[in-house]
Amino acid sequence: MPEDNPYHRHVRSWYGLSVEIDVAHDLWHLVRAGRLALPHPPLINFILRRGQSRDDRLYLSFLHEFGHVQTLPVPLAHIALLGLGGRWRGRGVRGLLSALLAALVAHQALWEMSSESYVMLAAGEEYGRIYRRSANTIGHIIFWGSMAALTFFFSRKVMRQ
Repeated sequence: MPEDNPYHRHVRSWYGLSVEIDVAHDLWHLVRAGRLALPHPPLINFILRRGQSRDDRLYLSFLHEFGHVQTLPVPLAHIALLGLGGRWRGRGVRGLLSALLAALVAHQALWEMSSESYVMLAAGEEYGRIYRRSANTIGHIIFWGSMAALTFFFSRKVMRQ
């Protein structure tokens, strides 16, 4: 790990989970907790960070990935509520698979919103300054609107039969 790269480093969450985060590559991000490596394309960051300078984009992308770690208890509580409160009986195999997929989509959408909320809190006033320099209103509308809709509608699907 290059020591001079602020976008590839080891961090610890507020609840003690140590992870390695690397967002220095534009096409691929990595979050590693112990032996569990989660490489993934930066799709959400692509939508939210359009038009930003490379430094601003990497700074906010790093916070977003760290936000996933910091906010992990929120989507875990959500998926637990869906698991405990969902209507699982009488769905049949297809219905059960559909409900499981819906729960996973709702979980991921909520986690994305939680993570970006962390970015807003962690970056503070800098978040607003970055977005005023590189207005991306449509990206914010797409992100917040679609993630809220996915969370609501798919959570509702799991809770109803």
